[in-house]
Amino acid sequence: MTIIQQFAQRGHQILRDAVNAAPLKSKLMAAGEVILRQGEEIKALYWIALGEYTMHYNAGNGKTFSLGQRFVSDTIIGEIEYLTQTPSQFSVVAHDSMTVKVIPRAMMDALLTRHAEVGVWLSQLLSTSYQRGMAKTMERFLQPLMFNIVADLYERYQQNKPLVDFSQVYREAERFGCSERTYRRALHQLVDEKYLVKIASDYVICDIDKFRQLLMQSA
Repeated sequence: MTIIQQFAQRGHQILRDAVNAAPLKSKLMAAGEVILRQGEEIKALYWIALGEYTMHYNAGNGKTFSLGQRFVSDTIIGEIEYLTQTPSQFSVVAHDSMTVKVIPRAMMDALLTRHAEVGVWLSQLLSTSYQRGMAKTMERFLQPLMFNIVADLYERYQQNKPLVDFSQVYREAERFGCSERTYRRALHQLVDEKYLVKIASDYVICDIDKFRQLLMQSA
């Protein structure tokens, strides 16, 4: 572990201890409830001890692009808007029910001015988020739609997750910047070509070796 990593780790611990010790207001967010709304100024930051959320960008033409689903623990959101003094660039939506703690801006000001380690941790958090987000976004924009869908299905298979969330198919489509109809058509094509089979309400990969070959061919 480098000196900077050690410094950042201490900063995260300082922030976590401060959040746990302070009598902060808690908010119970239901699944689908907006934590940050695109275009709105933030009045506070939010601490998530454990939870899952999605990020969405709504374009002026009505299209929505999802930046994916994130499972996090002991982390903060709203930090970019706090540092840049700008409205929220994306909408952040609770994927499941979760409790968030509200961190007043004044408290964050005090922590950053008193503890340089917190600022280093925040910088590391932003850098990691930027690299991960840009890598995923560039892959989505530069690769064909079918490749992106196949790669996503394969990644879910490796993680032992359901291949498609049928409760929110439109959200699935948003992750690829396409319509729900286009997304469903791609799935139907994979079924017709015997790469997937639909059993009850789930899709299952028929032959994993054949599926890997498709992934290599689609790239």
